[in-house]
Amino acid sequence: MRKAWVVVTWIVLAAVTAWAQNQVATVTSSAPFTLRGAMLTPGEGVPTWPVLLGDDLKAGNALTIVTFPDGSVLTLSPGSEAKFDFVNGKPEFQLVTGTATYSLKSTFAVQLMAGNQTVTPKRLIGTLTVGGFAAAGGGLTAGTILLGAGILAGTGALGIGLYEATKGGPLVSPL
Repeated sequence: MRKAWVVVTWIVLAAVTAWAQNQVATVTSSAPFTLRGAMLTPGEGVPTWPVLLGDDLKAGNALTIVTFPDGSVLTLSPGSEAKFDFVNGKPEFQLVTGTATYSLKSTFAVQLMAGNQTVTPKRLIGTLTVGGFAAAGGGLTAGTILLGAGILAGTGALGIGLYEATKGGPLVSPL
């Protein structure tokens, strides 16, 4: 009887090890998304789902965050689609359509692809786009520049309001 339990234990450990080797990353989102063709609805009990070799992922109506074992993170914009694989000893992220931003631990941490083209990142932080204007490789885009200008303009207004409020004069609201 003891031998049977030892054999069963080794089989279970082998199965868990084999399954763990197929996991490429984990995924989480605040809105429903599709993984392996199944619609997943985030809940309090399951904060992340495993991404396995060959998986397809489609973001729902919110950002969908993919975290790799080394801590590198890719964020898919709503409606974006990606595929996952493991090539040359490292995870591969292929953006099929949409936009994804990345924050890598090193430039060789994750093999990045935009459509069928391999992307060699020049920086650890950047953006991939497929089906829109070209932003592959992490360059600045018009949207990034406009967003940055809006943030700076808002910060400037807030700064003026705070300065006026604290210099002893009348209180001023940035709104």
